Formats: sequence, C-alpha cells, structure tokens
Amino acid sequence: MAMELYRISVKRFFMIFFSLSIILLFTFVLSLSIGSTVVNPVDVFIKLVYNFIYTMLDIFGVPHSPIGFGADKVYNIAMLRLGRTVASVLTGFLLGVAGLLIQTVTRNPLAEPYILGLSSTALTAITIGIIIAPNIIVHRWTLMTIAFIGSLLGFTLTLVLSRLAGGTSISLVLAGIAVNALFSGVSHTLLYSIQKIIKIHYVFLLMGSTSTILLGDTILLLAPSLTGITVALLMFKMLNAFIYGDEYAKQLGYNPGIVLIITSTIVSILTASTVAVIGIVGFIGLAAPHISRLLVGTDHRFSIPVVAVIGAVITTIADIIVRIISLLSAGLGELPLGVITSTIGAPFLAYLIIKRMKGYEDSY
Repeated sequence: MAMELYRISVKRFFMIFFSLSIILLFTFVLSLSIGSTVVNPVDVFIKLVYNFIYTMLDIFGVPHSPIGFGADKVYNIAMLRLGRTVASVLTGFLLGVAGLLIQTVTRNPLAEPYILGLSSTALTAITIGIIIAPNIIVHRWTLMTIAFIGSLLGFTLTLVLSRLAGGTSISLVLAGIAVNALFSGVSHTLLYSIQKIIKIHYVFLLMGSTSTILLGDTILLLAPSLTGITVALLMFKMLNAFIYGDEYAKQLGYNPGIVLIITSTIVSILTASTVAVIGIVGFIGLAAPHISRLLVGTDHRFSIPVVAVIGAVITTIADIIVRIISLLSAGLGELPLGVITSTIGAPFLAYLIIKRMKGYEDSY
C-alpha cells in the first residue's frame, strides 16, 4: 500500500514538474520577446532552438554550415535580453527554495526572507561595506559574502526577538517585520548618501531590478542556485522530520540545532545572492512554497524542485509585467521588480494571516 502511494506521488510529481517546466519555457521565451522593441515569440523560440543545436554540434565537434544569425534582428534583440531573463529565472529559483526552507525550519507558513528581515539586513551590510571601501562595488563575490553575513545576522536577530516575545508564529512574523522596517530605513538612508558611488537609483536596490543585468552577472546567481538546491535535496530526510517537531526529529537521530544552523546558512546564502545582484525582491519566498505544497505536498524530495520552478515562473512573469507597464507608460522608465512582486504577495500574506488568526491549522 505504501509503495503504491509512493508511486502515485512520484507520477504526480513528474507530471506537475513537466507542466511547470513547459510554463517556465513559455514565460522565458515571452520575456525575451518583450521590451522597447517587441518581437515574435515564435521567431525567438526558433532562433533559440537552432542556436542550442549548433552549440551542441560545436561542443561535440560535428561540422555544420554557418548559423548566419549575426545580422538577425530578432536573435540579437533576444540575446540582449537574455541576461535579465536568466536573472529572473535564477532569482525565482533562489527565493522559492529559500522560502520553503525557512518555512520548514520555523514551522511557520508566514515566514519568508523578506518578511523576516534577511533581505534588508543583507542590503544594509552591502551598503556599509561600500561606504567603508567604495572600490568593493566591483568585487561582486565579496559583496555577496558581506550580504551573506548581514542576512545570517538578520535571521539570528529575528529568531532572538521572536523567542523573547514568546516564540509563537505571530511573534516570529512581528519580530521579522520590526527587523525589516528598521534595516530598510537604515539601508534607504545609507544608499541615498552613496548614490553617486552605486551609479544606479537606490530604489532599484531597495525593491530589486533586473534591467541592468548582463549575462555574465548571472553566474553570481547560478552557483548559489545549484549549490543551495543540491544541498537542500540531500537534506530532504532531515527537513521532512523537522516538519513534525523537534522531538520527532530527535527520535530519528537528527539534531534540531544542527539542522537549523545548516538550513539558516543555506537560506542566508540564497537570499544574499539575490540582494547582491538585483536588490531586494519580496514575497516570492512566501507564495511559491504554498503553491508547491498544494501541488505535491510536504515531502521535500518533490517540493524543492517544484518550488524552484514556481518561484522562477512568478519572478519571470513579474519582470514581463514590469516591461509591459514600461511600454504603456511611454518611456517614463521601469518600475522596480519588487513593486510587482509585493503587489502580488502582500494580499496573499494578508489572506494567510486572517486564516491563521481564525484558528487555521497549517501543515506544520
């Protein structure tokens, strides 16, 4: 019976994962098609397929005729947008997985990196680093390290404040809101003072933007994405045990303290990566895990890959909406990405809070 249920779960997982991957591919191509110049998504898809085939032929040393894309307008426009599109996808990967992990270790469905203050403390740490050593802004890996330290300290501060206030789910969220508000204000003030150094409007760091991202920058998101998702998948048994409480985890031989430390470190790395590259993007880590659990349940073998793809789809759609609004606003400039994700996520948070205050019992 148990094996039969497991087979059904695996089959359901692959069907859902495949469907979500198709949706992600569609949004990816659409993202490459929309901008100041709109091109046909079908043409973009055909060019991408041909480019992929010829790249594979080159890798395996198979001779072929020249591609001839050099003067192709559609191809060149798509390649110019490739960096920001890949950045949107990887940002969704990172924040979706970070949100799932943080909800698991806190056993709180309202938790996510932005709400608990990890993003704002990471940005504050980056800003302080730039003030102390302005040249550090060109050393992106160093910025990511500084952001990681800030993010980890922010999570620790939120947990401490929450436990001082009783350690309930609501106290955790309230502590996170307090930490987020404090360090958002600090980072806002500091960023305003170093506007000339960072070269871009500080609002785009406070609320995130992919508009200036080049393809080469995405390696800063790719490495943490692969590392974080791989480590999280290797920990799936620990995470599954953690869902049912510390005592249950101990009975299975897992140390809750060690699981919390490892998971907090992973979440801080994932959050810091997005903040260092594109700025703060909120609420992806809140919505994606809930959708994932609705589709495949709480087993982390299934929910981690699914939440990564869901996060990527949401972020890419949000970035597409940003560009559509920019087109309709007749050249007034782009909105920050975080404006759209907050518009989507804030009502979702309010809904969860209302359900919880009415006695909603979550899966944790």
